[in-house]
Amino acid sequence: MILMETKLQKIVEILSEKYKIDVWWKKYTPFETLVGIILSQRTYWKNVETAVKRFCERFNGVEDVARASVKDIEKVIKPAGLYQIRSRRIKNIAEDLVEKYDGKLNKILNLPYDEAKKKLTSIKGIGPKTADVFLMAVKGERVLPIDVHIFRIMKRLGIAGERDGYESLKTKVEVEIPPNRRMKTHLILIEFGRQICRAQNPKCEDCPIKKYCNVK
Repeated sequence: MILMETKLQKIVEILSEKYKIDVWWKKYTPFETLVGIILSQRTYWKNVETAVKRFCERFNGVEDVARASVKDIEKVIKPAGLYQIRSRRIKNIAEDLVEKYDGKLNKILNLPYDEAKKKLTSIKGIGPKTADVFLMAVKGERVLPIDVHIFRIMKRLGIAGERDGYESLKTKVEVEIPPNRRMKTHLILIEFGRQICRAQNPKCEDCPIKKYCNVK
C-alpha cells in the first residue's frame, strides 16, 4: 500500500531542499545554549550571535552569572535587544540553578524527558517552548518545539486552528513528522519564517510553498 504524504510532509520536503540548517549550539555549553535560546526569541540571529559571543567571553559558568549584577549581564547581551528584561531573566535562572541544582544542568539533563521538562519549567523564566528547544538541542530529545515563526507559518497554512496553543499544535505537528526528522524540521521552518514567511511584509512572491497557503 502506498501512503499518501500529508500537506505538512510535502511542505517540509520542499523546504528541506531550499534551506540548510545551522546547529549553532554545538560550540556552546548547556548553560550558554540555554542563554542563546532565550536571546534568540523575536530577535535577528546576527544580533543573537554577537550577544552570545560576548556573554561567553564575559562569564564563566552558571555560578559566575548568578553572582553578577543585572547591569553586567545587560552590557554583554545588549545587541540581542530587550536586554533589561532578559538580563533579569538570565540572572534569575542562574540563581535558581545554583540554589536547586548546584549550578549543574546535568542533574536535569540526565532525567527522562517528561521529568526534565517539568524541572526546567519550574524555574522562573523557562517556559515550555524554551524547555523543549533546550532539551532538543542539548539532549537530542525528538521533539518539535513550536516557536513564533512556526506558529505563524502553521496558521497561514491552515494547520494551526484558532484554539491551538503551544502543546496542542506541537502534538499536531509531531504526529505528522517522524521523530528523526523533527529537529531538522524545526530549524528549517524557523529559517523559512525568518527569510520568507515573515510577520511583516512576507515575501509571498518568492515563497516555494505558496500553493499550500491559505492567505491570499
